[in-house]
Amino acid sequence: MKKYGVMFFMFFMLICMLGLLFFTGAIYDAENKSGIQTFFFEPGTKSANRISVPVSADDMPDNFLRDMIIARFVHEYFYVIPSKENAEKRLTFTDYNGKRTALRGLALHESVYKNWAENIGPEIVKLASENAMRTVSIVDISESESGHLIVKYQLKTWMQPNDVLAEPQITDGVMFLSVTRNPIQVQQTQEVLNRLRTGVDPVSAFNFGILDVRLN
Repeated sequence: MKKYGVMFFMFFMLICMLGLLFFTGAIYDAENKSGIQTFFFEPGTKSANRISVPVSADDMPDNFLRDMIIARFVHEYFYVIPSKENAEKRLTFTDYNGKRTALRGLALHESVYKNWAENIGPEIVKLASENAMRTVSIVDISESESGHLIVKYQLKTWMQPNDVLAEPQITDGVMFLSVTRNPIQVQQTQEVLNRLRTGVDPVSAFNFGILDVRLN
């Protein structure tokens, strides 16, 4: 009988130890189940980029609109996507909707877009046929004393398609533009507003045009 009592006591102690281990493990596991509540914050220096009340074009500085239009012109002058169809369509100075491209709409003299079609356009078609891609970045836009615009730009050309590790060819250049007004002013017209309402590209409807282009 005494023997059974000792066995029962040992069994009871074993149950207690197992229960204690389980309880201790649960506490340890609960203490280590911590998490991080993620959130994002924006430093004060970025506050100017937050969306605010839209500003009328009449309230924007002339240089702001001017630079946007010039950037658009230079972009269309050089960009390449791996689509031969896109490049050949651009040679006709029309987009897929049959509308004039910004390059054609902003060029007031035939010599501007004719020179592009003869010298720059064929190069774009060739690159597009080879599935190359070229991006355009505006480095600086300044105005000379004579009223000409000096546009510094950078081209990055990827010759190897579908190769994310390939390094682009980088070309820096300068474009000299003769424009319609001196001092340069950009005014929106009723045509600009009409195009905005109908979803048509308004860039060439601004009272602003390009008379001559020289590359360096």
